[in-house]
Amino acid sequence: MTFNAEVELTPDVRSTVVQTRATCPFIGTAVATGALPVRNTAANPLASLDQVRALGNTGGGDLGDVLVLFATGNHRLMRGTSDRLDTKTPPGLFSLEFPGSQGSHAGHSGILQGDHQTLASGRLNLDDFNRLIRRAKNGVVTRSDVAHFIAENLHRDPESKVLGGAAVMSLLADVGSVLGAIGPALVQRLTASENQQADSHSDFAQKLTKLLGEDNLAGSAGEFGLLFAFLANKPGAVTVDDEPAIAVSDLESLFVDKTFPAGWETWKKSRADWVRNTLALVVSAQAEYRRLLEGAV
Repeated sequence: MTFNAEVELTPDVRSTVVQTRATCPFIGTAVATGALPVRNTAANPLASLDQVRALGNTGGGDLGDVLVLFATGNHRLMRGTSDRLDTKTPPGLFSLEFPGSQGSHAGHSGILQGDHQTLASGRLNLDDFNRLIRRAKNGVVTRSDVAHFIAENLHRDPESKVLGGAAVMSLLADVGSVLGAIGPALVQRLTASENQQADSHSDFAQKLTKLLGEDNLAGSAGEFGLLFAFLANKPGAVTVDDEPAIAVSDLESLFVDKTFPAGWETWKKSRADWVRNTLALVVSAQAEYRRLLEGAV
Protein backbone atom coordinates (compact mmCIF):
# COMPACT_ATOMS: atom_id res chain seq x y z
CA MET A 1 0.00 0.00 0.00
CA THR A 2 1.28 3.45 -0.87
CA PHE A 3 0.70 6.52 1.29
CA ASN A 4 -1.57 7.95 -1.41
CA ALA A 5 -3.88 4.95 -1.66
CA GLU A 6 -7.46 5.46 -0.52
CA VAL A 7 -8.55 3.10 2.26
CA GLU A 8 -11.93 1.50 2.73
CA LEU A 9 -13.26 2.21 6.21
CA THR A 10 -16.10 0.60 8.09
CA PRO A 11 -18.66 3.07 9.47
CA ASP A 12 -17.29 2.59 12.99
CA VAL A 13 -13.67 3.15 11.96
CA ARG A 14 -14.60 6.21 9.87
CA SER A 15 -16.48 7.62 12.85
CA THR A 16 -13.42 7.10 15.05
CA VAL A 17 -11.17 8.95 12.60
CA VAL A 18 -13.66 11.83 12.47
CA GLN A 19 -14.28 12.03 16.20
CA THR A 20 -10.74 11.55 17.51
CA ARG A 21 -8.48 12.88 14.74
CA ALA A 22 -10.10 15.13 12.10
CA THR A 23 -11.41 17.58 14.71
CA CYS A 24 -12.38 20.39 12.34
CA PRO A 25 -16.08 20.93 11.57
CA PHE A 26 -15.41 21.21 7.81
CA ILE A 27 -12.69 18.56 7.40
CA GLY A 28 -14.39 16.16 9.82
CA THR A 29 -17.67 16.49 7.95
CA ALA A 30 -15.91 16.01 4.61
CA VAL A 31 -14.35 12.78 5.90
CA ALA A 32 -17.60 11.62 7.51
CA THR A 33 -19.59 12.10 4.30
CA GLY A 34 -16.90 10.58 2.08
CA ALA A 35 -16.34 13.86 0.25
CA LEU A 36 -12.70 13.73 1.39
CA PRO A 37 -11.30 10.18 1.13
CA VAL A 38 -8.94 8.92 3.83
CA ARG A 39 -5.57 7.74 2.53
CA ASN A 40 -2.74 5.62 3.94
CA THR A 41 -4.31 3.96 7.05
CA ALA A 42 -6.96 4.71 9.65
CA ALA A 43 -4.24 4.65 12.31
CA ASN A 44 -2.13 7.20 10.41
CA PRO A 45 -4.70 8.95 8.20
CA LEU A 46 -3.78 11.30 5.37
CA ALA A 47 -5.78 13.26 2.80
CA SER A 48 -5.18 14.97 -0.53
CA LEU A 49 -4.35 18.68 -0.72
CA ASP A 50 -5.82 18.83 -4.23
CA GLN A 51 -9.09 17.38 -3.01
CA VAL A 52 -9.39 19.68 0.02
CA ARG A 53 -8.71 22.67 -2.24
CA ALA A 54 -11.43 21.50 -4.65
CA LEU A 55 -13.88 21.10 -1.77
CA GLY A 56 -13.20 24.61 -0.47
CA ASN A 57 -13.47 26.08 -3.96
CA THR A 58 -16.76 24.31 -4.69
CA GLY A 59 -19.28 26.83 -5.93
CA GLY A 60 -16.73 28.94 -7.79
CA GLY A 61 -14.79 30.57 -4.94
CA ASP A 62 -11.21 30.34 -3.69
CA LEU A 63 -11.56 29.45 0.00
CA GLY A 64 -9.92 26.13 -0.82
CA ASP A 65 -6.65 27.96 -1.32
CA VAL A 66 -6.77 29.03 2.35
CA LEU A 67 -7.61 25.47 3.42
CA VAL A 68 -4.54 24.24 1.55
CA LEU A 69 -2.40 26.89 3.20
CA PHE A 70 -3.46 25.75 6.66
CA ALA A 71 -3.27 22.06 5.80
CA THR A 72 0.23 22.58 4.46
CA GLY A 73 1.40 24.73 7.36
CA ASN A 74 -0.20 22.90 10.26
CA HIS A 75 -0.59 19.32 9.10
CA ARG A 76 2.42 18.32 7.01
CA LEU A 77 3.76 16.02 9.74
CA MET A 78 2.43 12.48 10.14
CA ARG A 79 3.07 9.72 12.67
CA GLY A 80 6.52 8.20 12.38
CA THR A 81 8.11 5.13 13.88
CA SER A 82 8.00 6.73 17.34
CA ASP A 83 4.22 7.23 17.03
CA ARG A 84 4.70 10.99 17.13
CA LEU A 85 4.10 13.63 14.47
CA ASP A 86 7.73 13.70 13.39
CA THR A 87 7.70 12.56 9.74
CA LYS A 88 6.93 14.74 6.72
CA THR A 89 3.92 13.70 4.71
CA PRO A 90 4.56 12.84 1.06
CA PRO A 91 4.04 15.70 -1.45
CA GLY A 92 0.39 16.44 -2.12
CA LEU A 93 -0.85 15.01 1.18
CA PHE A 94 -1.57 16.30 4.68
CA SER A 95 -2.20 14.54 7.97
CA LEU A 96 -5.66 14.20 9.52
CA GLU A 97 -4.09 14.11 12.99
CA PHE A 98 -5.33 17.49 14.25
CA PRO A 99 -4.97 17.27 18.08
CA GLY A 100 -1.26 17.44 18.83
CA SER A 101 -0.44 19.19 15.54
CA GLN A 102 1.02 22.68 15.06
CA GLY A 103 -2.51 24.00 14.55
CA SER A 104 -3.72 22.69 17.92
CA HIS A 105 -3.53 25.28 20.69
CA ALA A 106 -4.53 26.21 24.22
CA GLY A 107 -7.73 28.20 24.70
CA HIS A 108 -9.60 26.18 22.08
CA SER A 109 -13.38 25.82 22.18
CA GLY A 110 -13.40 22.32 23.67
CA ILE A 111 -16.24 21.28 21.36
CA LEU A 112 -14.35 18.74 19.25
CA GLN A 113 -10.97 18.47 20.96
CA GLY A 114 -9.76 17.35 24.36
CA ASP A 115 -6.10 17.86 25.25
CA HIS A 116 -4.62 19.96 22.45
CA GLN A 117 -1.21 18.33 22.97
CA THR A 118 -2.37 14.70 22.82
CA LEU A 119 -2.80 12.81 19.57
CA ALA A 120 -6.23 11.31 18.85
CA SER A 121 -7.79 13.13 21.81
CA GLY A 122 -10.80 14.42 19.91
CA ARG A 123 -14.36 13.87 21.09
CA LEU A 124 -17.66 15.73 20.96
CA ASN A 125 -18.38 17.76 24.09
CA LEU A 126 -22.00 18.91 23.99
CA ASP A 127 -21.55 21.07 27.10
CA ASP A 128 -19.03 23.22 25.26
CA PHE A 129 -21.18 23.24 22.14
CA ASN A 130 -24.09 24.47 24.24
CA ARG A 131 -21.89 27.25 25.63
CA LEU A 132 -21.69 28.51 22.06
CA ILE A 133 -25.30 28.17 20.96
CA ARG A 134 -26.77 29.49 24.22
CA ARG A 135 -25.87 32.92 22.83
CA ALA A 136 -28.28 32.46 19.94
CA LYS A 137 -31.29 34.68 19.39
CA ASN A 138 -33.97 33.85 16.84
CA GLY A 139 -32.05 30.74 15.86
CA VAL A 140 -28.78 32.45 14.87
CA VAL A 141 -25.40 33.21 16.46
CA THR A 142 -23.78 36.48 15.42
CA ARG A 143 -20.10 37.09 14.73
CA SER A 144 -19.89 39.11 17.96
CA ASP A 145 -21.39 36.17 19.84
CA VAL A 146 -18.65 33.93 18.47
CA ALA A 147 -15.98 36.52 19.34
CA HIS A 148 -17.24 36.57 22.94
CA PHE A 149 -17.17 32.76 22.95
CA ILE A 150 -13.53 32.88 21.81
CA ALA A 151 -12.66 35.34 24.60
CA GLU A 152 -14.42 33.16 27.16
CA ASN A 153 -12.43 30.10 26.04
CA LEU A 154 -9.14 31.98 26.38
CA HIS A 155 -10.10 33.36 29.78
CA ARG A 156 -11.02 29.87 31.01
CA ASP A 157 -7.64 28.39 30.05
CA PRO A 158 -4.63 29.65 32.06
CA GLU A 159 -2.29 28.18 29.44
CA SER A 160 -3.66 30.34 26.62
CA LYS A 161 -1.44 33.00 25.08
CA VAL A 162 -2.85 36.34 23.98
CA LEU A 163 -0.64 39.06 22.55
CA GLY A 164 -1.33 42.79 22.74
CA GLY A 165 -3.85 44.28 20.34
CA ALA A 166 -1.22 46.06 18.23
CA ALA A 167 0.80 42.86 17.87
CA VAL A 168 -2.27 40.89 16.80
CA MET A 169 -3.35 43.41 14.18
CA SER A 170 0.19 43.62 12.82
CA LEU A 171 0.27 39.85 12.68
CA LEU A 172 -2.98 39.59 10.75
CA ALA A 173 -2.07 42.47 8.46
CA ASP A 174 0.97 40.44 7.42
CA VAL A 175 -1.16 37.34 6.97
CA GLY A 176 -3.71 39.29 4.94
CA SER A 177 -1.07 40.70 2.64
CA VAL A 178 0.36 37.26 2.01
CA LEU A 179 -3.08 35.75 1.44
CA GLY A 180 -3.72 38.46 -1.14
CA ALA A 181 -0.97 36.92 -3.24
CA ILE A 182 -2.18 33.35 -2.87
CA GLY A 183 -3.64 31.85 -6.00
CA PRO A 184 -3.79 28.66 -8.01
CA ALA A 185 -0.15 29.01 -9.11
CA LEU A 186 1.10 28.98 -5.50
CA VAL A 187 -1.23 26.17 -4.54
CA GLN A 188 0.01 24.15 -7.50
CA ARG A 189 3.56 24.66 -6.27
CA LEU A 190 2.54 23.65 -2.76
CA THR A 191 1.33 20.34 -4.13
CA ALA A 192 4.24 19.87 -6.52
CA SER A 193 5.59 16.39 -7.06
CA GLU A 194 9.20 17.41 -6.68
CA ASN A 195 10.21 16.98 -3.03
CA GLN A 196 12.52 19.99 -2.87
CA GLN A 197 9.99 22.35 -4.45
CA ALA A 198 7.13 21.15 -2.24
CA ASP A 199 9.29 21.36 0.89
CA SER A 200 10.27 24.97 0.24
CA HIS A 201 6.66 26.08 -0.03
CA SER A 202 5.47 23.95 2.88
CA ASP A 203 8.15 25.65 4.99
CA PHE A 204 6.66 28.99 3.95
CA ALA A 205 3.17 27.85 4.95
CA GLN A 206 4.42 26.46 8.26
CA LYS A 207 6.04 29.78 9.14
CA LEU A 208 2.90 31.69 8.21
CA THR A 209 0.51 29.47 10.16
CA LYS A 210 2.93 29.42 13.09
CA LEU A 211 2.44 33.18 13.35
CA LEU A 212 -1.26 32.59 13.97
CA GLY A 213 -0.39 29.82 16.40
CA GLU A 214 1.70 32.16 18.52
CA ASP A 215 -1.44 34.04 19.54
CA ASN A 216 -4.30 31.78 20.60
CA LEU A 217 -6.86 34.54 20.11
CA ALA A 218 -5.77 35.05 16.50
CA GLY A 219 -5.65 31.29 15.95
CA SER A 220 -9.20 30.79 17.22
CA ALA A 221 -10.42 33.76 15.17
CA GLY A 222 -8.85 32.22 12.07
CA GLU A 223 -10.63 28.92 12.70
CA PHE A 224 -14.06 30.47 13.21
CA GLY A 225 -13.32 32.86 10.34
CA LEU A 226 -13.25 29.81 8.08
CA LEU A 227 -16.70 28.85 9.32
CA PHE A 228 -18.11 32.31 8.57
CA ALA A 229 -16.44 32.32 5.15
CA PHE A 230 -17.90 28.90 4.36
CA LEU A 231 -21.45 30.06 5.15
CA ALA A 232 -21.21 33.74 4.12
CA ASN A 233 -22.97 33.32 0.79
CA LYS A 234 -25.42 30.60 1.74
CA PRO A 235 -28.85 31.46 0.32
CA GLY A 236 -30.96 32.87 3.12
CA ALA A 237 -27.98 33.82 5.31
CA VAL A 238 -29.01 36.62 7.65
CA THR A 239 -27.33 39.60 9.24
CA VAL A 240 -28.10 41.07 12.65
CA ASP A 241 -27.36 44.78 13.06
CA ASP A 242 -25.26 44.63 9.88
CA GLU A 243 -23.04 41.76 11.07
CA PRO A 244 -23.11 38.19 9.75
CA ALA A 245 -24.81 35.45 11.69
CA ILE A 246 -24.79 31.64 11.49
CA ALA A 247 -27.88 29.50 11.96
CA VAL A 248 -27.77 27.18 14.95
CA SER A 249 -29.02 24.45 12.64
CA ASP A 250 -25.87 24.84 10.49
CA LEU A 251 -23.66 24.66 13.57
CA GLU A 252 -25.44 21.50 14.66
CA SER A 253 -25.00 20.00 11.19
CA LEU A 254 -21.25 20.59 11.06
CA PHE A 255 -20.21 20.09 14.69
CA VAL A 256 -22.65 17.42 15.87
CA ASP A 257 -24.27 15.61 12.94
CA LYS A 258 -21.25 15.81 10.58
CA THR A 259 -23.36 16.74 7.56
CA PHE A 260 -23.06 19.70 5.20
CA PRO A 261 -25.95 22.15 4.89
CA ALA A 262 -28.19 21.38 1.92
CA GLY A 263 -26.91 22.91 -1.30
CA TRP A 264 -23.46 23.76 0.09
CA GLU A 265 -21.88 22.91 -3.27
CA THR A 266 -23.75 25.74 -5.00
CA TRP A 267 -22.64 28.93 -3.25
CA LYS A 268 -19.35 30.76 -3.51
CA LYS A 269 -16.82 30.64 -0.66
CA SER A 270 -13.91 33.08 -0.75
CA ARG A 271 -10.60 33.77 0.96
CA ALA A 272 -11.57 37.47 1.08
CA ASP A 273 -14.49 36.54 3.35
CA TRP A 274 -12.04 34.61 5.54
CA VAL A 275 -9.73 37.62 5.95
CA ARG A 276 -12.65 39.98 6.58
CA ASN A 277 -14.31 37.79 9.20
CA THR A 278 -11.06 36.82 10.91
CA LEU A 279 -10.04 40.44 11.36
CA ALA A 280 -13.47 41.35 12.75
CA LEU A 281 -13.37 38.40 15.15
CA VAL A 282 -9.94 39.45 16.41
CA VAL A 283 -11.06 43.01 17.15
CA SER A 284 -14.24 41.94 18.93
CA ALA A 285 -12.65 39.03 20.83
CA GLN A 286 -9.75 41.24 21.95
CA ALA A 287 -12.15 43.80 23.43
CA GLU A 288 -14.19 41.13 25.22
CA TYR A 289 -11.04 39.41 26.52
CA ARG A 290 -9.84 42.70 28.03
CA ARG A 291 -13.26 43.17 29.65
CA LEU A 292 -13.10 39.70 31.20
CA LEU A 293 -9.60 40.35 32.52
CA GLU A 294 -10.64 43.65 34.06
CA GLY A 295 -13.65 41.97 35.69
CA ALA A 296 -11.38 39.37 37.26
CA VAL A 297 -9.19 41.98 38.96
